[in-house]
Formats: sequence, structure tokens, C-alpha cells
Amino acid sequence: MSSSEHSGDSSVDRDVEFYYRPGGRRTDGLKAADIVPILRERVAYLSGGRDKRGGPILTFPSHTHPERLKYDDLRRLMTYLASVPSDEVREKGFSVILDMRGSTWQIVKPILKALQECFPGNINIAYIIKPEKFWEKQRTSIGSSKYNFETMMLSIESLAKAIEPSQLTREFDGTLEYEHEQWIQLRLMLEEFIWKALDLLDKLDELGQILTDPELPDDLTGAQKKLEEHNFLKKRVTMAPVEQLAMEGYHILTRITGEVFDQQGGSSKRQIISGNADFQSAVPQIRQLLENLHSTKQHLSQLWQVKRIRLEQCLQLKIFEQDVEKMFEWICSNRDLFLVNYTEIGTSHQMAKELESEHGQFANSAVNVYVNITRILGMAQRLCDSGHYAQNTIRMQASRLEREWKSLAAALDDRSTVLSMSVMFHKKAEQYLAQVIGWRQACENPQIPSLIEELEEALQHHQVLIETISQCYAEVCGDGKALLDTLQTPVTSGSSNSLTAKADYSEAAGHVLDVVHEVLAHQRHLEQLWHAKKVKLHQRLGLRLFQQDVKQNTITNAEKLLQAAEELAQTGECDPKEIYREAQELEERMSSFLAALARRRSSLDMTVSFYSHVHA
Repeated sequence: MSSSEHSGDSSVDRDVEFYYRPGGRRTDGLKAADIVPILRERVAYLSGGRDKRGGPILTFPSHTHPERLKYDDLRRLMTYLASVPSDEVREKGFSVILDMRGSTWQIVKPILKALQECFPGNINIAYIIKPEKFWEKQRTSIGSSKYNFETMMLSIESLAKAIEPSQLTREFDGTLEYEHEQWIQLRLMLEEFIWKALDLLDKLDELGQILTDPELPDDLTGAQKKLEEHNFLKKRVTMAPVEQLAMEGYHILTRITGEVFDQQGGSSKRQIISGNADFQSAVPQIRQLLENLHSTKQHLSQLWQVKRIRLEQCLQLKIFEQDVEKMFEWICSNRDLFLVNYTEIGTSHQMAKELESEHGQFANSAVNVYVNITRILGMAQRLCDSGHYAQNTIRMQASRLEREWKSLAAALDDRSTVLSMSVMFHKKAEQYLAQVIGWRQACENPQIPSLIEELEEALQHHQVLIETISQCYAEVCGDGKALLDTLQTPVTSGSSNSLTAKADYSEAAGHVLDVVHEVLAHQRHLEQLWHAKKVKLHQRLGLRLFQQDVKQNTITNAEKLLQAAEELAQTGECDPKEIYREAQELEERMSSFLAALARRRSSLDMTVSFYSHVHA
């Protein structure tokens, strides 16, 4: 343990000690401690004896000196002694024994006067033991008629007939044990114990009121402070000097009853009884006080535990509410920022990518918040499962937080979907538009091959070109249509309470339509150019195929005529010379035709080559 902790514990111990320091309780009536010197004068005493009616016996012994006491002190003495017996016994009325042996009427008279004027109890009879001088007896008998209680002059022997000897002390030839100093000490102990016990019970009751106070703090700081104060109160509960005071009570019980008590209050063997009937009547009160002390401390321990649990739950509730409030603040503030540009999808691929990147960063921060929200919702479930006193409130706040988060999460997902589609649409649209010039040049290229093989290859390339253009166009239109459908029905992953339920995408949808229309216009123009080029290629190919057929037919027919001429010459049916002459003339014409055809082809090739270089 560190020095600071030890110092703190010492301070707490001193506080507890000061709190339980006896005092502060108002004392009702006189106590033995108030008149100890008067009691020790032994002017009067209560032996604990009872008369035949069960009333208490108040004794004024002989050879005392009441004249030494002031009248006020005598009154205080009788007031105190009258309060000692129990109410039940006191109601039966006191029997007073005035021992005049060795005294005079002048000494007894103030006592009788004090009994008459200021004794608070009911006096049934006053027994006056005969004085030693007869004339004193006579005067006493005469004077006794003015008192409001009966007086009787008698001897020691007659006293034993009026009161049982077992209820008389030895000075009156009785058997009742009485030792005055012991009685004073026991009264002091008893009254101090009762006073301290009641004072302690008052303080424990104050603690009980604190521990049963239903009021709980309104904020986290207050809850923390209240729990600290409550933990401080534990010392007051555990260190309540019940056990120490109980030992005093058990010691008094031992003095009165003779029973020996252990620390748990159990009794064993009996000792000599040192108490009297008045002390015996206090035994139930002592036992009740001991029981109240033990039960009250035990009850306070239980109350402390119950209050600790409630305060801990209160602290948990305030932590939960603070965490929930922080999440609500984050959701509300970021939701407002989120909705500022929620309907923007970008007007280009680069802008759409930037929006998507910004949204991705926001979504990542939202994921971190979701981790905290999941933790808070888990804490809420644990608090409810543990039987928290505010579980209904916790469930409501947790449900509200979950709804708010799901609404934002749905909006985030919708936003991610829209931006992803926007990026893809703009990317493909820009790719299409970037290739329009090249595609148009390919379709507008005036160069047309002359050879049949080249024409056929050009037609194949031309077909691949339109397929490429159409594929790109179809992708742009498909992505555009999907994006438009999403923009026109934006809420798909949320409910009608979604943040985006009333989002206005009209401007974004108009932009998408403009891009689609622009692409459509280019597509139609390209298709026209492509078709025109296709027609030219097909026409040139048809011409070349026709020319080839013509050429092939002319040569084939000439070869057939020459072969027929040879066959006619050999048959002898015609003049062979004339036939050979015609055949030779036909052969010369074919040679001249083929030469002219070769020259024409060479001239056309040179022309094509020339114009190709000029346009290049």
C-alpha cells in the first residue's frame, strides 16, 4: 500500500471514529451520572425489593445525613430514584422505609416534606422505623396526618410482617443483597450503555435514511461522485462500533443475570447475580437494544449492497446514455454533411471517381462508428439481461440508435451503389466518345482496295468495326439505363423512413440523359457513315468480280474457238489454211486485248497510288 493510500485510509478511519463519537443525543430526565455525589451520600436508595403489592421500596437508611443536602439536591435525588423502576412497577406505588433509628424528627421531617411536595411517583405508604425516644414517636404520629400518603410507625420486627424479609436488606434483618456502590456503578454502566446504544441507533438510522434515499444522479459526473460517496459510507457501516458496544451490554447482562456471554451473544455458565429486581427489569431492554444493534448493522450492510448495485447500475446507465448521445451527435452532424451533396453523381468519370473516393473515406469512418455502436448495443443487451432497473429505457434508446444507424447505413449503401454505377457509366461513355473521331475517320476513309482479296479483307474489318462500335454503344446505354432506373427509384435497401426516400435526382438524371443522347447521336451518325462505306466496298467488290468473270469468259471463249478451229482443220471438211488464218487473227486480237487490259490496270494502280499520297 502506498503512503497516499495509507494516509487516505487513516483519514477515513478518523472520519468514521468522529462520526460515531457518542454525543449529540438529547438526554431526557436525570441520569445517575448527573447526581453521582448525591447518590454516594446514601441518603436514599432503591434496593430492588418489592412490597406485597409488587410496588418498589424506597429506603432512607439510618445514620445518614440528609440535612447535608440542599433541598434542591434532595428533590433531584428523589426525582431520579422515582424514575428507576419500570413503568409497570412504578404504577403500583412506592413503599417508603424511613429508618429513624439514631435520627430525630427534625431529620425525618424534611424528607417527608420532600416526598409530599416533589416526589414524582405515587407513594402508597411510608414505613417509619421507631425512633429511640418515645416522645419523638408521639410527635411523629401527630404530624403524619398532614401528608397525602399513609404513614405507619413500626418496629423492625413489625416491618418484617408488612414486607417479606426476602425483599428487605440486611439492615432491616432481611435477606436481600444490596451493595450501594455496586448499585451506583451498575446504574452508571447501564445508563451509559442505553444512552450510547440509542445514540448509535440514531446514527445508524441516519445511515439507513441515506442508503434508502431513492433519488439518483442525473448525469455521469453526479453518478461517479455518488458512487464514491457510497463507497465511503461502507466504512461507516462496517466500522460501526456495534460489537464493542455489544460487549459492554453483555458485560452488564452478566452483572445482572450472572450469565457469561461470548462475542456472538451466546450464554454459558452462571455466576453470582449482582443485580436486583430493577436491574432485572432492564434485561429485556438491554437484550432488545443488542438485537436492534446487530440487526440494524446487518440490515445496513444489506442496504449498502442494494444501493451499491443500484448506483453502479446508475453509473452504467449514464455511461450508456453518454455513449448513445455521442453516437446520435455523430450520426446527426455527419448525416447533414452527407445529405449536402447526396444527389451529386459527377458530370465526368474523374469527378465521379473523386466523389466515390470521398464517399469511401466517409464510409470507412462510419465503419469505425459502427464498431462503437455494436459495442454500445451489446452493452445495452448485457444491462437488460442483468436485470437493470432502467432496462425499458435502455431498450428504447438502443432501438432508436439501431434504427438511426440502419437508416444511415442504408443511405450509405445506396450512395455507394449510385456512385459505382456513375463511375462505370461515365467511364464507358467517355471511352465511347473518345473513339468517335477514330471510328468516323475509319468510316470516311476514301481509300478503297482494288484487288478482290483486299476488298474482302476490308469488308471483314469494316464489319468488326461496327460490332465494336455497337458493343461500346450497348454498354453505355445499358449502364445509363440502369443508372437512370436507380436514380428514379433511389431507395431500395431502406424503408420509407430512409434518409434518401425523398432525394431529388432530377438534375443527375437529366445529365445522364444528355450523355446518352449525345452518344446516341454519334452512334446514328457513325452507323450512317459505316453503311455508306459498306456500300462502296460492296460495289467495288461487285465490279471486280464482274470484271474477273468477263475476263475469264473472253479468254475461255477464245481458247474454245481456237480448239474448235484445230478440230475443223483436221477433219478436212473445211479449208485448213482459211481456218488457221482466222484462228491466227483471233489469237492476235486476244493478245492485243490482254496487253490493253494490263496497261489499264497499271494506269489505275498508278492513279490510286498518286491520290493516296496526295490525301495522306
